[in-house]
Amino acid sequence: MTKLLQVLIAAGILSISLFTANVYASENANCSRDCEAPTLGVTDSGQRVIDYGLAINGRTFEVDHQIQTNPTMTFTTGNTAKVKLMIYENDGVDEFRHASIAITDYMDDKNQNDKVLISFDQTFDGVQSFEVTDANGYVKDVNVKATQLDQWRTEVVYSFKPVKPFETSALVVEMWDEERSSRSNVFLNAVKATGEEIIEYVPVQSPYVPPPLQQVNDGIAPQDVECRQGLELVIRVTGTPACVYPFTADTLRAWGLVE
Repeated sequence: MTKLLQVLIAAGILSISLFTANVYASENANCSRDCEAPTLGVTDSGQRVIDYGLAINGRTFEVDHQIQTNPTMTFTTGNTAKVKLMIYENDGVDEFRHASIAITDYMDDKNQNDKVLISFDQTFDGVQSFEVTDANGYVKDVNVKATQLDQWRTEVVYSFKPVKPFETSALVVEMWDEERSSRSNVFLNAVKATGEEIIEYVPVQSPYVPPPLQQVNDGIAPQDVECRQGLELVIRVTGTPACVYPFTADTLRAWGLVE
């Protein structure tokens, strides 16, 4: 804020609310149509239409500025985390099209490194979908649910489970409507994740091995029969092969039932 603006505000000639409104309006300043973008708090004119437009794990935050710093909320790996947006669209909920959240290392609008990006989209006929960009595997079990609360407001809830810890990061929200009027909100130092990295082990299935007698019928000699992993080949006194557990093989040999 310049010194002149500070003097005008102090003198009561220019209000803080008007200055704030101009900041919010700057993204669509050159627009010639209805350019009011979806908002989590106030409109371009400074009118508050949403109270507590952001909630992280149940804790609500008032959205007052395009860039603001919130108390850091901590996620724990393996536990479900939730981010909720309360979005107001002045042309009605049917005109709301997109809302994304990014967990990111934020320097400015041209310098941010997204760890996770979850994008929600709604078509003109109400079909909803979401997409996840998570190149380094920070989260799993992602889901997005959007609920129309009234003629103007839509609640969008993003849920996910962090599986890798990450340092304190910004949360960046991007929204736009049918007219492509867009608004972004940056919440600095908003979230971090602690805990041990969760690695999921996928069991490796053993390849299929045909039964011993089937292998013999296919022309394989009894002594060359293959057994599945964990079993041992034995040849009965009758000359037929069998695949048994090692302790069973020892017992059959002790009884003289196998060669």
